[in-house]
Amino acid sequence: MSMHRGYRGLILLLIVAMLAVVPIGASAQTEGDVDRAEDQVDRAQDATSAAYAKWKAAQDELEEALLELDKVTSQLDNLIYTIGLLESKISTYEGDVEGLKETAQELVLEAYTSGGRGLVTAAFEAGSIQDLLTSQQLMDRAASRDIADLDRLQAVSREMDRLKLELVDNKAEVEVLEAKAGELVDLQASLSADAKETYNNASAAEQRAIDNLAKERRELQAAIALKKARDVAAANNKSGSAAGLPPAATPGFYCPVQGGASFIDSWGFPRSGGRRHKGVDMFNSRNTPLVAVVDGRVKFSSNSLGGLSTHLYAGGTTYYYTHLEKHPTNISSGQYVTAGTVIGYLGNSGNARYTSPHLHFEIRPNNVAINPYPTVRHYCP
Repeated sequence: MSMHRGYRGLILLLIVAMLAVVPIGASAQTEGDVDRAEDQVDRAQDATSAAYAKWKAAQDELEEALLELDKVTSQLDNLIYTIGLLESKISTYEGDVEGLKETAQELVLEAYTSGGRGLVTAAFEAGSIQDLLTSQQLMDRAASRDIADLDRLQAVSREMDRLKLELVDNKAEVEVLEAKAGELVDLQASLSADAKETYNNASAAEQRAIDNLAKERRELQAAIALKKARDVAAANNKSGSAAGLPPAATPGFYCPVQGGASFIDSWGFPRSGGRRHKGVDMFNSRNTPLVAVVDGRVKFSSNSLGGLSTHLYAGGTTYYYTHLEKHPTNISSGQYVTAGTVIGYLGNSGNARYTSPHLHFEIRPNNVAINPYPTVRHYCP
């Protein structure tokens, strides 16, 4: 059996080595490389049981569901951001309209006192104050007095009406996306349960096989993600912040989510306001303990975007945990903690309220965010 384990390790190293010599610019082939590499690793096993195959299928389906959930919640995030901008613009325009109405009312009063009774008749016949304010008769009167504000009123009123219609459409789309996100959250929970049930129902030998193969799968995914990100960074002549750190650079690192999590490489995915995703979203049950990945000093905080957050400061690198359900009560902000200490609990606070509970985790050496996926992929079950 030890010979087989050595053989599997050799196969894995050979595959990673082959991937390391893929030329820059070949990132389009990466997905195919991942599939072929995983197939080779799987074929090299002498314990590819039906239980493992079923577990792997559930994991693959779960990753697809997480990818779709990220897409939907990203659309939702953008819509909610757009709605906020629309409401702000409409509020500003409504303030402008009120000021311009006063100018129009003064004009109507002056027109009446100077004999402009036709304008007053138009005021009584208008279906609304808006009809009166944008009526041609009032605009003609304004033009004769060179009151340009009424021209602006007409333009502002039209734009405000258009924005209100857009707002209604966006709010309707939000309802659709919220429902879809809810379905994906339920699917994600179901797939996670299926994978756990498959593992729990497997024999002891099958569980050992799943554990060994799952570890190799994680290490392979981490190595491929690291190489892919570095190739993309090199091809674009940019810094390697997207690449993240190799496992050798983080010895003794703890998985930030106690017991592991479900997650995908979502570095750089679009977010509202033109932002890009600068972390990894790690899904598990609400109130799952979150632990310090290394020794360091903690700071607890809260903001509207991330909700409850914990910063872990360690030797020039900041580890950022956010969307927490709550902070621990047995330690204080500013306190020094050792690796493995619980420093928060997983939730969906802040703008993550439309998603299932998860940790948004970042690694920031010298305050510059790098892709944490290769690191957590290597260390998290």
